[in-house]
Amino acid sequence: MHHSLRYRAHIDGLRAIAVLGVVLYHFGAKWLPGGFVGVDVFFVISGYLICKSIYADVAEGRFSLLAFYERRIRRIAPAFLAVTAVTAIAAALILLPYQMLIFGRSVLWSVFAVGNIFFYQRTDYFAPAAQEMPLLHYWSLAVEEQFYFLFPAVVLLLNRFGRRALVIGVLVLFVASLAASQLMLTRDPAAAYFLLPFRAFEMLIGAALALPGVRFSQKPAECAAAVLGGCAMILGTMLMLKASSPFPGLRALTPCVGAALVIWGGEGVATLGTRALGSRPMVFVGKISYSLYLAHWPIVALVKEWLGPVAPLPFLVGGVALSLLLGFLSWRFVEQPVRLNRRLFTPKVLVGTTLAGTLVLAVFAQIAIATRGLPQRLSPEAQRLAAYAFYNGDPVFRQGVCFTPFFLAEYKAKPECLPTRHPSVMVWGSSHIAHFITAILAAGEARGYDVGQITGAACPPVSERYARVVPYCREMNLFARKWVEENKPDILVLGGLSVATPDLDEAIAEFVRLGIRVVVVGPVPLYRDAVPKLLARRIEAGDPSTDAGSDALPGARTSDKTLAAHFATMPGVTYISVFDAACGNADCPLMVEGEPLQHDSSHFTMAGARFFGRPVSELIFGSPAK
Repeated sequence: MHHSLRYRAHIDGLRAIAVLGVVLYHFGAKWLPGGFVGVDVFFVISGYLICKSIYADVAEGRFSLLAFYERRIRRIAPAFLAVTAVTAIAAALILLPYQMLIFGRSVLWSVFAVGNIFFYQRTDYFAPAAQEMPLLHYWSLAVEEQFYFLFPAVVLLLNRFGRRALVIGVLVLFVASLAASQLMLTRDPAAAYFLLPFRAFEMLIGAALALPGVRFSQKPAECAAAVLGGCAMILGTMLMLKASSPFPGLRALTPCVGAALVIWGGEGVATLGTRALGSRPMVFVGKISYSLYLAHWPIVALVKEWLGPVAPLPFLVGGVALSLLLGFLSWRFVEQPVRLNRRLFTPKVLVGTTLAGTLVLAVFAQIAIATRGLPQRLSPEAQRLAAYAFYNGDPVFRQGVCFTPFFLAEYKAKPECLPTRHPSVMVWGSSHIAHFITAILAAGEARGYDVGQITGAACPPVSERYARVVPYCREMNLFARKWVEENKPDILVLGGLSVATPDLDEAIAEFVRLGIRVVVVGPVPLYRDAVPKLLARRIEAGDPSTDAGSDALPGARTSDKTLAAHFATMPGVTYISVFDAACGNADCPLMVEGEPLQHDSSHFTMAGARFFGRPVSELIFGSPAK
């Protein structure tokens, strides 16, 4: 018989803190920028409760892998399958074909508990935004299930060598995973975030706390200090940690150790902290936390797709309220009946219905994939425009040739990207200058210039401050600066800037002193969503207009004016406004002669490279072609 654990109200309260942090963060609570660490708190809670049960069963010689997996299926599968099915129906009504294709792939990977690997593979600079993937939050479920698929076997193996081996084994695995996570932050941040080896240490903190022989204090002062201190660590991280900070690694220890302290202190005597955590509202949210977590992110993703921009406060309040309602309904009518009514939901019935539900979702996913997103749902013109979301922008940037893709570990200069004769032009910066390269090459060659390119995704020129997020950026910019100073191109074109910084000004002044003509190309038009999607949505709504209108983000023009005024005071520098060069005082168009000018919210198609690139290139060279 399985060893059941006694109920712990304070742990339900801790679950409430964790899930509310995640939900509020995802619905746009700017005052809680680190709310996403609620997932890490969940990992610790899960590690503690499940591993404590495993240890007890193994120690008493009654642990069964089949029974363990049956309990996992009973706990996880019903709500997971129900929420996924409802989300799939809503997605089919709302999403455009390319989004539906990605959704189908995410369903297929998620139902087989490897969704985290799929989402890791989607962390490319030009990949869809997070809000276009309604099942993105399933990555954490996959990490947990992978851990519990492996960890029981590890416990069984270590237990053969005695309790000491189990303790040492858990601690060694914890240290190895934490060290690997911290190391991977500098090599492949997406892997550190999504993959099990670099997240396992969080569950292992809970597993370590659950080890036989761990002492739990019975002193009120110690217990109170642990609970309040742990809550402070969790809430402090939620309030102060920024989403742009490298994570998890060592930074994850603060909320994880905080969660462990709350659990440890709450296992002793009752205190003010445990009574607060065990209050009815906290316990209620804690009990529905799993269903609430499942339901909230599809609402975040699909409501924005369905309604477009929503005012922040109504979105936050309405979204949280709707999530709580749907989370409660899933808990009450799906989770609870399956967990409590074992006469009806016998192991055979449970496994059979789980396999059937998984098969149905997998078939649906395969149909969405095979048809490339069920495009028949749209009119022919909307289908044509939406298909630009599949646009291959690599040739526009010369990606893989002279453009470094996102998250590459290191920068490698290629000789074919560096000019070897004069007159010469060097193009240096991020993707927002790289997508001008085809036009600059054509204009330069027509005038006898040798054109070079040192560009990388999300890496503006000169600055090294992006190196924490973009590993190759520092190396690329150091190489570029050294090359420019040693080879002195006749024209240096910088782009991908949103602000001017002192280090940029200092570098430009040095380039001008060396006799180099410096050209700064300003920001490109930015839109609230991918241009093909905006156009397709307009067609479906009966709106044939192709001007930017309210879909343009005003920040790009504001930044353009600020940069123009700044560089106007710098001798030897030519500033080119993309807006003025290509659009004048009018709105920039989204489409010209039937072709969208951008394939996402900012990056050019070849049509866009021609439309914006030709007038900009003429201003770069400032002289007619020979």
